Amino acid sequence: MEIKTKEIAYGIVANLIDENKEKLMYYAHILAKANARARLTGSDDPIEIFDVHVMDCAMALPLLPGNAWVVDVGTGGGLPGIVWAICRNDLSVVLLDSIRKKCELLSDMIQHLGLKNVQVCCGRVEEFALSNFERYDVAAARGVSHLGILLEYFSPLVKKGGRCLAFKGPRAFEELREFYGREGKLGWSGLEVWKYDLDERELFIFTWQKSRDAEMKLPRRVGIPEKRPWWR
Repeated sequence: MEIKTKEIAYGIVANLIDENKEKLMYYAHILAKANARARLTGSDDPIEIFDVHVMDCAMALPLLPGNAWVVDVGTGGGLPGIVWAICRNDLSVVLLDSIRKKCELLSDMIQHLGLKNVQVCCGRVEEFALSNFERYDVAAARGVSHLGILLEYFSPLVKKGGRCLAFKGPRAFEELREFYGREGKLGWSGLEVWKYDLDERELFIFTWQKSRDAEMKLPRRVGIPEKRPWWR
């Protein structure tokens, strides 16, 4: 398996960060405070949240189409969805998480930030997909599940012609090796891997295009994607 990586357009990212830095930093402070009530991300230091988490999420901004409907699966503290909504007011973003306490905190954060292009939905992705079938231009996740399982979660959410994005570290190539070349079963094609460096780490964004209908009935019942991976 030989995958050529592409480089993120850092100039576009830097411009969007500079234009929205005050609001992004305010978000980092709000998220740091919210961590005292529910563990939304790994740090309660707003500077670290900005430098590590916010900057990481911003790397995908050049990959998002204009005026897109986006769903952030397993959003936790709103990463990447809130970062994208702040930097790109042309996007309509849904933050999806299964933990009600997190959803309540996210709603509070959105209100404090004055974001009009974001909504919070609480529930399991398999159930959410039943009522939002092929509704979105983009589905994304950061720090959530195995790459192959994410592709199953994303497939029923994304309309044909849309795309998915998964933030991953180097170990994701081991995950990819398990199903590489068979993702068409879920309707995906056109894999692209985008590489960038952040905080002395080499990181990646994996993207696919939704080119056709899945060959299997999706979504499956809650918990089944993890128990019975589609490629095994």
